[in-house]
Amino acid sequence: MLYRLAVMPVPCRIALPLRVLLASSMVWVGGCTLIGQKTFNRHAGDPPQVVIPPPPPVEVRHVPPLIEIRAGTPQPQWQPDLKKAVAEALARKPNVLFTIVAAIPDALSPDAQAALLSRIVATDAQAVAAEVVHDGADPAQMEMTGMTDPGVDVPTIRIYVR
Repeated sequence: MLYRLAVMPVPCRIALPLRVLLASSMVWVGGCTLIGQKTFNRHAGDPPQVVIPPPPPVEVRHVPPLIEIRAGTPQPQWQPDLKKAVAEALARKPNVLFTIVAAIPDALSPDAQAALLSRIVATDAQAVAAEVVHDGADPAQMEMTGMTDPGVDVPTIRIYVR
């Protein structure tokens, strides 16, 4: 039946008022806002904004060295303390890793740092490593490194255990 009404010709006397009514209603509808995705969320359809959170703060744990020796100290002064420390470390953990760190101040030029670090590692750090091996540690339990440290005023040999 609706189909018949849609196809049936409308008499002119009804069509004209119907057209006027429809035209006037379009003015009213033009004043309304259509409901869309931005009606309830004004940011809908906007491109996503990627928010990268800042990295978490790095927790620096200061692990105190097992023993610390100033470079240039005569061997008889640090040898008894090193022997005792190595014996205690090996008694607690037989497969302990000894890390020998040669630390120098970073206030020097890069060339001077390289020369000083190679001299300290070749002399003092090697002597400490040899003494650790002599005190009972296996050479495979040794690790040696050199670095600059802003907290050091004179070259220092540190021994860490893991």
